[in-house]
Amino acid sequence: MSSQDRLRATLTGLVAGLAGGLFGVGGGIILVPLLTGLFALTQHQAHGTSLAAIGATAITGLVVYGMHGHVDWTTAAIMGLASVLFARLGARGASRVSKGALTKAFALFLLVVALRLFWKAPVPGGDELLAGPWRLAAILGVGAAVGLLSGFLGVGGGILAVPALTLLFGESQQVAQGTSLAVILVTAPFGAMEHHRHGNVVLRLVPYLALGAAIGAPLASSLVQSLPQATLARGFAIFLVANGVHTWVRAGRLAKKP
Repeated sequence: MSSQDRLRATLTGLVAGLAGGLFGVGGGIILVPLLTGLFALTQHQAHGTSLAAIGATAITGLVVYGMHGHVDWTTAAIMGLASVLFARLGARGASRVSKGALTKAFALFLLVVALRLFWKAPVPGGDELLAGPWRLAAILGVGAAVGLLSGFLGVGGGILAVPALTLLFGESQQVAQGTSLAVILVTAPFGAMEHHRHGNVVLRLVPYLALGAAIGAPLASSLVQSLPQATLARGFAIFLVANGVHTWVRAGRLAKKP
């Protein structure tokens, strides 16, 4: 790799780390389109490489959230266990889908998430809707869904975990984001290993992406303690819409290629 490529990969990881720290996600939402656009990776390679790098976002961001007491460790452990069991299944499913279909699936995912954020931006606190055995079952179910999403789309699954933690379990926004990072720290490596088994991890990029993410995540995680989450969530939704449209258009171009 040239020095320019190393710098570009580090800056790409930095952007993903900043987003991960701000929203309690691994940063795959940012990494996947950047890896396909800036580094000309295939969609499958972008998903696998993203999962291999976002662990750095999770661990460095998690340290900051943990220091502020914003991690529900018990929920994270249960959800993480369920996600691990399903992350590899999601990665196997991704390897069997065409490039165009996989790209469109990712674009739709971005747009659905954006609509959810526009409709009801996460707010601190909330009523707990589930308790007792129902809470445990829901945690396991969300963990399974996070694992499938992570393995299939190359993201940490925080976009699903964070709203579930706030809306279903009454967690504050900050605790939901910290807990999400704890789950991602467990989920991402297992999905990455399955993608690597299929040759879909570009290892030369991973150290530099991880370095950038490790710098950006704690910086953003520190800022998020005082910034208004509703404003941040809706700003992120605008970015997701633009990214989703761009990704969908790119999927159409992939479908036309022989």
